[in-house]
Amino acid sequence: MAHDHHHIHSNETRTIIAVALSLAAMLLELYFGYTINSMALVMDGWHMLTHVMVLLLAYLTYKIIDWNLLPNTSEHRILSASGFFSSMLLLGVTIWMLIESLMKFTNPQIDVTNGALITAIVGLVVNGIAAYLLHEGHVHDHNDMNLSAAYLHVLADVILSVFAIFALLSAKYFNITWMDAVCGVLASLIILKWSATLLRKSWFDLNQA
Repeated sequence: MAHDHHHIHSNETRTIIAVALSLAAMLLELYFGYTINSMALVMDGWHMLTHVMVLLLAYLTYKIIDWNLLPNTSEHRILSASGFFSSMLLLGVTIWMLIESLMKFTNPQIDVTNGALITAIVGLVVNGIAAYLLHEGHVHDHNDMNLSAAYLHVLADVILSVFAIFALLSAKYFNITWMDAVCGVLASLIILKWSATLLRKSWFDLNQA
């Protein structure tokens, strides 16, 4: 069944705004994350890069439908294929983040600056705005696996931002440097569960389309 093109165009607009916001926050997080050696902040930055890629893929998918570049393929199948690829990317990156977080236990040192803490808070705000934008489209079209995958990526970054802020505060004010690695592991496990669920659903939808 064809999707409502009003929803397609509306989701396009939400997606491209989320890309612009996320790209700026990503650069800040990676800079400060590597500067202070914070695994939680670095993870949030790299994960934000993947969701920028996923958001761009989502936007491209909408353009493929809009321009009718695959006339013999249903809209639902195109959206499901994009959602499946996005969930695969999320799963792969999260597994890498989990391994990196576990390795961080051997070197838990972290030097938290005010700039890094502010950056983490900015990242949370940006992720929150992006999640809200995509949630509006997700609510109106639950069958759009393309948007669902993009929304899940951004929601995962909200979780990462919260954990990153908690880890930075723990290290800065209580000198609990190992909390950085713990937060990385916990966030990874949560996102792994989400990505596995989305992978199964998008695969099912792809085969049913």
